[in-house]
Amino acid sequence: MSEVIPIRYGEFIFYNTNTLNMDEKLALLRDCKAIAYEWYANTLDCNISTSRQYFECTFDEILGYLKEDAHVVVINRGTWGSPISDDREHFEIGFRTMSLPVDYFLFIQVDSDKMPPILEKYQLDYTRREQTS
Repeated sequence: MSEVIPIRYGEFIFYNTNTLNMDEKLALLRDCKAIAYEWYANTLDCNISTSRQYFECTFDEILGYLKEDAHVVVINRGTWGSPISDDREHFEIGFRTMSLPVDYFLFIQVDSDKMPPILEKYQLDYTRREQTS
């Protein structure tokens, strides 16, 4: 079984989703939602605001915005940005549509210890990157 790569202070680990086809991306997002402790959607409509806004929808509704050219992410965030506590290690999985006039975002938060089966199933390679903020 794949392991969660240990994260070092000051870095994130990004997993490559570019090798996944559309069906695999949808399955990945559904699999992660099934084990998530939280998920939410945002929109960015710069005609209204330059900040993302909470978007109330069902999971299937937000998945309806996913297209081939969307930016799909699987990131080991460690404890950075955890909405529950400062010491909760978690992954952030989701997408950004990169669309106009409205850009849609999905964020799925999963505890790190639940990710090994997902990483193994989708055979995701990774790279380490320093945190920038």
